[in-house]
Amino acid sequence: MSIFADYTSRWFDLERLLAETFVREIEFRRECVSTNNLALSTSADWKSPTLLLTDSQTGGRGRGSNQWWARDGALTFSIRLAPSDFAIRHEQWPLVSLTTAIAVADTLANFASEHKVGLKWPNDVFLNDRKVCGILVEPPKGSTSELVIGVGINVANTLADAPEEVRNIATSIRDETGTEFSPSDVLLAFLQRFEILIQELGNSALDLKARWQQQCTLTGNPITLQSGDHRVSGLCHGIADDGSIQIESDGVVRSWFGGIVRRIE
Repeated sequence: MSIFADYTSRWFDLERLLAETFVREIEFRRECVSTNNLALSTSADWKSPTLLLTDSQTGGRGRGSNQWWARDGALTFSIRLAPSDFAIRHEQWPLVSLTTAIAVADTLANFASEHKVGLKWPNDVFLNDRKVCGILVEPPKGSTSELVIGVGINVANTLADAPEEVRNIATSIRDETGTEFSPSDVLLAFLQRFEILIQELGNSALDLKARWQQQCTLTGNPITLQSGDHRVSGLCHGIADDGSIQIESDGVVRSWFGGIVRRIE
């Protein structure tokens, strides 16, 4: 177990994170473009799971061409791990993003207990109907044994100075609760909850479909899904056991495994 840090973090207690969570190695940077990029370039002698963490992420990536807007006090990190260490089979890899989102939702319930937490397929978490967290899961190039799980949560930052198009759809725990929680405390709670859920996923103890349905923001609502050049509109029926989203269109319910989803207001 080890810690590499190029700076003494303002926000994070690295020693506590290493001692009280399942991560075996922490690599901390004062600033980086993307913790996922950092995780994807980590050397082969890393210890699983490795936590990649920064005080300031300048170019966080989302799905497709999307970027993650983050400022001082935001929590941005990645976990690089071998799913097989948790008995997760390769065909279950698409479920890791959904499991991560549930872990974030459970964490938010501890820090914003009076507020509404929602899940949007496949990788967003909402607080009071605004996006507070984004997740990006990707394998290192050429790897069939590892995954990088990137997470961005707006914690102690405020979106008051964000571009208008960001303010209209996003929020932070601080903005919603009026409390500046420690990003380190939020990260610690997330890692502890994530470990439990990822183990349950591997040993088939997690009823992912039922758990997701409790907080799904799309179920029962008309939505559109854009997948490449294909676009489908219909009524969302939630997710299937395999993590796909189910959409009823022309009287037929079909499963979709990828795409950009938008709710029709």
